[in-house]
Amino acid sequence: MSAKGLRGMHIGIIGTGTMGQALISGLLARGLPPRALRAADASGAARRTIRRRFRLRAVDDNGWVARHSDVVILAVKPQQFPDVLPQLAPVLTRRQLVITIAAGLTLRWLQARLPGVPLVRVMPNLPATVGCAFSAIAPGRTATPRHRAIARAIFSAVGAAVELPERHFDAVTAVSGSGPAYLFFLVQAWEAAAQALGLPPPVAAQAIRQTVAGSAALLAASGEPAARLVARVASKRGTTEAALKVLARRRVHAHFVEALTAAARRSRELSKK
Repeated sequence: MSAKGLRGMHIGIIGTGTMGQALISGLLARGLPPRALRAADASGAARRTIRRRFRLRAVDDNGWVARHSDVVILAVKPQQFPDVLPQLAPVLTRRQLVITIAAGLTLRWLQARLPGVPLVRVMPNLPATVGCAFSAIAPGRTATPRHRAIARAIFSAVGAAVELPERHFDAVTAVSGSGPAYLFFLVQAWEAAAQALGLPPPVAAQAIRQTVAGSAALLAASGEPAARLVARVASKRGTTEAALKVLARRRVHAHFVEALTAAARRSRELSKK
């Protein structure tokens, strides 16, 4: 199902923080009219932002949004669910679809609190704000093929969306959910090194950001394995090889694997089953 397949539906978004606004922006950019969307947020400032930025209805009544939506996206923080779910449970029905993007709250945990309501769990990441997210989608037991197609269409509006079993979500959290921070951390160190070599800070920042953007574009366009692209840059006894030897001696590869393993383990520890 493409975004066009969502036309005629009413989509409610409860929680209009970073990810909620990214979804609204992506869906509008794909052609959904503002009247198809409705939003709820406890913050008056957030509601004013939604009205001003997107020209759509924003209220402080979660139940109203649930009653008037075919699809309800729960984009609030995990710690807010104990307050939000009791407002929704009495009004949601089996004819609706609920999508959650809350980290650590499993489908089993949610189904116990919204019995009979079709559920889909999604793990997007921060690049959704620029339409370049990676989102993992796991359907609940009562989610139909149509429900799954709706979820894919919604999250395809902010990037790439892939369906896989929920048992992989701790790994997805470590790899893509936390992933942008790894790149930002690397850029931070890269800029410090560039400045230590004498590059003016503005030049260092521009050079590194363009190198990151260009390299990501090449990786996507070439279809080649990353190892082969490394070999294309690193000529024998050249400058790149000298740098890579230092990274190998410092066991950066092994430490990176260790870091992601720690992130996945922490995701498991934080999950509510």
